[in-house]
Amino acid sequence: MRILIVDDERPSRGELRYILQQLAATAEIVEATNGQEALTAVARESLDVVFLDINMPGLNGLAAAAAIAERPDPPLIVFATAYDAHAVRAFELAALDYVVKPFDERRLAQTMVRIREALAAREKRDAQQSAVRAYLAGAAAPTLHKLWGERDEETAVLVDYADILWVEALDKKVFIHTAAGATLRVQFTMQELEGRLAVASFTRIHKSYLVNLNHVAEIGKGFSGTYLVVMADAARSRLPMSRQYGRQLRDNLRGPG
Repeated sequence: MRILIVDDERPSRGELRYILQQLAATAEIVEATNGQEALTAVARESLDVVFLDINMPGLNGLAAAAAIAERPDPPLIVFATAYDAHAVRAFELAALDYVVKPFDERRLAQTMVRIREALAAREKRDAQQSAVRAYLAGAAAPTLHKLWGERDEETAVLVDYADILWVEALDKKVFIHTAAGATLRVQFTMQELEGRLAVASFTRIHKSYLVNLNHVAEIGKGFSGTYLVVMADAARSRLPMSRQYGRQLRDNLRGPG
């Protein structure tokens, strides 16, 4: 277990560290002196739980907790403060527990029980999700010919392989261009998509482009002996084709015989 103690007062950090070490001897404990340091630690390290003081100069504990809670897989939060007037607001921020200074070892022992139960439940959930993903990858993926595409407003839609005209890698991101005229981001590499989309007549024409052969209108000449792939969309989009992949594409379009 990895624990972060956040408090601007060194004696309070020391007192809480001492009690936690008695209750969880194998835990690794790190410290921060304010809310900004806490956010840096959460972003940099893998933490299980944060004991967070509320009244600190600068970024206070409530603001830090709100920011921590926005992370994809946030650590558990326990508020540790001298003032219990913040309890209602604290639990609105999904705190696991709330302890008041001066710290009582029996009360903290109850908190540690809750922490261990919550972490065990999280591990069980993660294991179940991993098992589901592994099963689907082996059993369902060959028949599920769809990709999740993300719009700019962070919504996602399922797109059938047949409705994808081409795939483009741009600025270390990968996008699909659809028959409906949408450009959607996908969370796959070009190499992963090359294998995944091969069942739907996609082929590589360039290190940055995969095309759906069912939507290719023609192959045209570009400048200096280069070639372009002209897509059968309304804009007649022209995509560069490198020599490395050109012969493979022409063979695919020519077909057997």
